[in-house]
Amino acid sequence: MKFIALSITLLLASCQSPLAEPGGTDALKLNELGIKYSLKQSTEPIPNRIHVLQINLSFNKVKPKVAFGADPDGDGPAEVSLTDPRKLAANPAVLAFINTNPWDSFPNAQGKKNRSWYAGQPVDIHGLAGTQGKMRSTMAPNNASVWFDTKGKVHFGHQPNDKPQEATTGFGLILSKGKLTVNSRGARHPRTAMGTNQKGTILWMVVVDGRQQRYSEGMNMYELASLMKELGCWTATNMDGGGSSIMGLMGKDGKIKIMNRPSDRSFGRVKIRPLPMILTITKSKNQKK
Repeated sequence: MKFIALSITLLLASCQSPLAEPGGTDALKLNELGIKYSLKQSTEPIPNRIHVLQINLSFNKVKPKVAFGADPDGDGPAEVSLTDPRKLAANPAVLAFINTNPWDSFPNAQGKKNRSWYAGQPVDIHGLAGTQGKMRSTMAPNNASVWFDTKGKVHFGHQPNDKPQEATTGFGLILSKGKLTVNSRGARHPRTAMGTNQKGTILWMVVVDGRQQRYSEGMNMYELASLMKELGCWTATNMDGGGSSIMGLMGKDGKIKIMNRPSDRSFGRVKIRPLPMILTITKSKNQKK
């Protein structure tokens, strides 16, 4: 794949068409906190726009935090209500975010599931998911989880004795010990991925736009894994994708801007899909607002 690096400075055009335009992000301030954004364009074999956040966790200036929608039924079967990700990222401490876990709705009396996804819809989160040490959703030990300990260090895969502080889960490893774990076949879709270097001190959060002919058509698993390795990842996991793939980043006005162009549409315009949860990157408590 051939990539063309573009400017870091982007601005949200509108809520209906959330592609950021030049001039918006506070690149200097973000760099000081250990956050670097880049937009890459691939031209071969198909056009793609790739949004990359590189976060240096060793600076101890930012921390990961999972943000959930409300629990609609307490001890009932639903774990969360779908919520606009911009609302989930409304905390002023949030600097950036991406989507994370897959989920599904519940069947009605006829056994059919509504997958039209609307705000407030009760859903079941798939995989490990939690914040501040409390898990909203659990799962058996699995290498698909991406979680952070009390010091903010990132880990891939969890075991019974692990104690995640912030936890998310994708579909599975696509890169392990620097080697691709997926084959070259498969359909191209919008993608979200997370990866880390060998020491677990650098986190990459990546969103690839897709399903948009001649603009950005998406990647298969092999292409995504190859991208993560090229960025410098030692380990990487494919997260939920498709119309859920989204990335937000703080603009100069201190508000979160949507950096990519999600693939869902309503009357021909970009529609931001409500989500059960997001992974945010927030200022550490010792950082000034």
